[in-house]
Amino acid sequence: MNTKLFKTIGFASCFLLISASLFAQQVYSLQECLAYAVEHNHNLKKAGYDNEKAAYARKEVLGALLPQVSGSANLNDNLKKAKFIMPNFINSMLPPAAQDPNASKYMTIEMGTNYNTNMGISLNQQLLNFSLFNTLEIAKTAEKMAVLGMESSEEDLIAQTASLFYAIQATGYAIGQMDRSIDLVGRMLKTMEANYVNGLVKKVDVDRLKVNLVNLTTQKNAIRNAAEMQKNLLKQQMGFDVNLPIEIQPIDLAVFEAKAAADAQFSFFVKEQTPYRLVMEKLNLVKLQKKTAVYENLPTLSFTANYQYNGVSDQFFSGPTNYWYPTSVIGLSLRVPIFSGFSRKAKISQNSMEELKAQEDAQILEQSLNMAFMNARMKLDDTRHTIALQRDNQKLAEEVFAVAENNFALGLSSMSDILNASQSLVQAQLSYSNALNDYMKAYIDLKKTSGAIRELMTEK
Repeated sequence: MNTKLFKTIGFASCFLLISASLFAQQVYSLQECLAYAVEHNHNLKKAGYDNEKAAYARKEVLGALLPQVSGSANLNDNLKKAKFIMPNFINSMLPPAAQDPNASKYMTIEMGTNYNTNMGISLNQQLLNFSLFNTLEIAKTAEKMAVLGMESSEEDLIAQTASLFYAIQATGYAIGQMDRSIDLVGRMLKTMEANYVNGLVKKVDVDRLKVNLVNLTTQKNAIRNAAEMQKNLLKQQMGFDVNLPIEIQPIDLAVFEAKAAADAQFSFFVKEQTPYRLVMEKLNLVKLQKKTAVYENLPTLSFTANYQYNGVSDQFFSGPTNYWYPTSVIGLSLRVPIFSGFSRKAKISQNSMEELKAQEDAQILEQSLNMAFMNARMKLDDTRHTIALQRDNQKLAEEVFAVAENNFALGLSSMSDILNASQSLVQAQLSYSNALNDYMKAYIDLKKTSGAIRELMTEK
């Protein structure tokens, strides 16, 4: 019996250990969230498909520059053969004595055979076609734009995911701080209820403190719900199953404040910015499109070759009327545009306007990127200062609440002082939490505007 009991307990223990390992909730760090998002985000996958599509488009244009070879074959059954009407020269060519005076002036000759077929192969090679050559350059530029578009989408994804991650951390910190405040008020309420039983405090003071505790609990639940909605947004951003729970690392204030205290230096080079590189490729694309309009005025030259094998027969390719013969031809085809009613000139002018617009877009974007970097730099400095103020303010609010609680116990302060101190403490905690979130938003913005947003994937 003891042996069976021992085995049963051992089996149950192993089962519990295995179950615990299977159902343990993984806690995601920022880097793990970013890596998961880059791999599973659906919009980023779509950008990847656009990238592959652009590569195939370039190969399609490149294929048009290679020899174009095609084969053909046909078989015809001439149910009603064509007939040819011509003067009856045969009768007129006979000696006068042999001519038939009643002969028809015209005679009908049946053309062709009952069956005819041909099989062949043809080749066409572009020798001189500037428009087609330029189209290949356009396809290459479009492929570069697709790659840059995917990089831009990935950078946006990293920034948005990191913002949600830090927002959840800040909200989690706020919930933890509110739990502390609720615990303080709850312990004070128990003391006051005991004092009320002993006749040391009024019932109205106990009731007011109860109302305050309920309000704090309701406020905390609202913040907790907001945190859950933020997690749902994070899961959606990551491509994570929204029906599954997700846990992220809680905020480490020591690491956070060390980061905030350090005056990180960020450099800015507009030509290294992905949006700027993308708009410059767009400008290059517009220039190539203008060249296409110009090249339409130039001649094109191509080489052609054709080989066919033909067969005819009155019977189905048998008998004495069955003939087979090959044909082949090679040649050059030259096309020279002469006059298009000034449409090509108008098209070139339109592309010139598009080029000027693209140049203006590049200048506007350059100014916008510079402005965004400077604003993010100022915002980071401002939020760093705000964090220090709100941290000190939170500590002060905790001290004020402790003093108010002690004075109330000594009869030196009223319940209103307690309630005001608790509200001030909660407000200070939320303000500090918001300051943490605002700082990280500014930090992410500065990373993004300086072109260093990818560093978040390896940053500790």
